[in-house]
Amino acid sequence: MIETPTESALNDRWQGEADASWGDRPGIVASLLRFRVIVVAAALLGAMAGYGLAQLLPVRYEAEASLIPADPGGPSILGGGASLSSSDRQVYLAKQVDLMTSRVVLERVLERTGSSQSLRDLREALEVQASPDMASISILATGADARSTAALANAVGTAYEQVTAERSAEQADRAIAGLEKIRKRLQAELDASPTSPNGRLTSRQQDLRGQITDLQQREQDITVQTQVFASGAENFEEAERPTSPSQPKPKLAAALGGLLGLLGAGTWAWWAAARNRRAEGRGDPGRILGAPLLGEVPRLRSPQVRAGRPVASPSVMDPALDDAYHFVVASLQHELAGVGGKSIAVTSVRPGDGKTSTALQIANAASQENRKILLIDADVRMRHLSELFGFAQVIPEPNGHGLPVPSGERVGAKEYIYRLVSTDSGMVLPVAPNRTDPWHPAGSYSAVDVRDAVRSIGEMFDLVLIDTPALLASSTALGVARQADGVVLVVSHGVSLSQLRDVRQRLAFVKTPLIGYIYVRPRRLGLRTLWGRVRRGPASGTGVQRVAVEPEEGA
Repeated sequence: MIETPTESALNDRWQGEADASWGDRPGIVASLLRFRVIVVAAALLGAMAGYGLAQLLPVRYEAEASLIPADPGGPSILGGGASLSSSDRQVYLAKQVDLMTSRVVLERVLERTGSSQSLRDLREALEVQASPDMASISILATGADARSTAALANAVGTAYEQVTAERSAEQADRAIAGLEKIRKRLQAELDASPTSPNGRLTSRQQDLRGQITDLQQREQDITVQTQVFASGAENFEEAERPTSPSQPKPKLAAALGGLLGLLGAGTWAWWAAARNRRAEGRGDPGRILGAPLLGEVPRLRSPQVRAGRPVASPSVMDPALDDAYHFVVASLQHELAGVGGKSIAVTSVRPGDGKTSTALQIANAASQENRKILLIDADVRMRHLSELFGFAQVIPEPNGHGLPVPSGERVGAKEYIYRLVSTDSGMVLPVAPNRTDPWHPAGSYSAVDVRDAVRSIGEMFDLVLIDTPALLASSTALGVARQADGVVLVVSHGVSLSQLRDVRQRLAFVKTPLIGYIYVRPRRLGLRTLWGRVRRGPASGTGVQRVAVEPEEGA
């Protein structure tokens, strides 16, 4: 049973902020940048899918004709006429639209175009509607051929004019026939009426003659109106042959597909980023850890270690990058002065965050400032620091010679000095978990005891850096951190904020203060850095020297 640490056992130097996961929700731009590869791929796939689907659609052309009906409030065939209100005109235009799609008109259209389509298919190919301002009627035809599509729209307007003209002629004929019947009756009555003695027309005869003249004028007016307004249209603008199809439009479909893919991927990226928020800037870890930023350093390439061979000494970096590590050294000295000590446990959230290389560069920068540096390799599982200098396999026998230590006795300063290896970055002390069998698997589950080494030879150095296992990857990390004066966390760009919260909770079990964190930004190889590497050329030398210490007599 694991007991929760009491208030006194918690770290007294810092207290993390309250856990507010909702405050970690990222912005849209940051989410898109984080998953930019997936977002771009989704947009491209969406564009390709839209383009491909567009190619599967049949080719369609659209042609539009426009017809302005005769004003129903103007002169009519039967004379008179009154101005219509907007509602009445809307009803009038709706009737004309229905007439254009009626059977009598569409049968004329089929005769004119010579098409074998059914009336149902013909109606589906047509879209007839009144304009929003109720001034005209739009005839939109759709077809597989540009020429036939324009001919269909024009045939509808022409058939409408013919049908309207025929109906107007029928109405005019009926009106004239009725007027002619009345005129004949009045003429018969006029002929049958007696004349006056003086040969003049009586008042009755004058009235009859006037009515007959009016009827004759009405017949002439109807004939003229029939010729002028018989078609029922003031103007008919025929459709032009379309130059490009309205369907498919692959470019538009590709753009819409890409947009949908971008929206979908953006939504997913925002959700995924909110679900597992990562440190995208150097200030993000500070809000979770409640510790100061000691410095921002670049991610360096991990040296390639060959079997048992030491790597070259740290190469000279660009001055701007080198200054970043000197800034970290200054920050460390300031924080160590506050806690009182010189040993620092350099750890990280997870393996591969650049912990060992960062510790090595800090030691190199401190040695350039004439500081005496001690590096202790306490990461017994990874042993990167030992491998970098090629003495991972000779830990039990420093310099090739064993130094006997009586069983049960504490290792003295003499043996620790005997194990030291001098490098360009400082003195390196590899420490095994078990002196008798350092490579025994069970030994890796025990925390490395570095307190004796620090007490024995720590006074010889200005700064002691302990390469500690990653906090979330090794159970021995807290045991090593407990033995140092302070803890420095190496935080790599993109680390999950939830993992930082786990680190904060784990460090709460030890009293060793977290004096700060070092932010490792992504690697960027600029032109100046590349040119500097070309000018400097390959580094030479191993940078490793063995320290020979003569054993005391009787040892």
